[in-house]
Amino acid sequence: MKNQLHILLTIFCLVLTACNRNHDGLLGSTAATRLTDIVTFTGVDNDNHAKFRLDMRDDEAPVMLFTTVKPPQQVKVNDRVLLYYAVSHKAPDNSYWNVNAMALTRIFSDSIRVNSNPIGSYKMHQLKIKSAWRTGEFINIYGQVEHTGKSRLLYMMLDRDTRGKENVDAYLVHDLLDTPQDSIFYWRDFYLSVNVGALKKDPDPCRYITLHYNDATSSAPATRTFTIK
Repeated sequence: MKNQLHILLTIFCLVLTACNRNHDGLLGSTAATRLTDIVTFTGVDNDNHAKFRLDMRDDEAPVMLFTTVKPPQQVKVNDRVLLYYAVSHKAPDNSYWNVNAMALTRIFSDSIRVNSNPIGSYKMHQLKIKSAWRTGEFINIYGQVEHTGKSRLLYMMLDRDTRGKENVDAYLVHDLLDTPQDSIFYWRDFYLSVNVGALKKDPDPCRYITLHYNDATSSAPATRTFTIK
């Protein structure tokens, strides 16, 4: 678990899918037909083609995505990835889609953690959040951090003093691990997907998660609130 925290910003390296057949005609050849979603790699079908699960907004039923490409290298079952694709067919009940997968990016994912030390002892370096949303048991974040080329910590931490309450507090811990100032270069995109399913399984499950973070675009404390049913 510890080595998962010491991440480099190379988590955004592009992994091209390995095809064993051509894509369907011109499908996905224009930006208007392409989709980008955070999905879960679930393994392969009987033909050794990669499958993914698309968790929909809030608590809507998930959709299975079936491809015609081989399983991606360096991506394990249950890894969260950013998938670039186009839909070729949808089931009448919308339970699955056949898709033309073009490329994917493995993103950093984790389960929500609980603090062992006082909240104020954790470093929360500034970042920019462009959007944050919940899909099923995951809270997904798209934003920007300062690129350093060095390791950092980035994870979501639950305040243990609020666990069991209707509204729990969580914090986005962002620690540059004493990276020198001259190693900070420019802002670059990041994606983070955090499993908060444990909160839904608590004896007294929460209904809201309020996320606190150090927003580089504002001088005031920043928060986002997510509903958990």
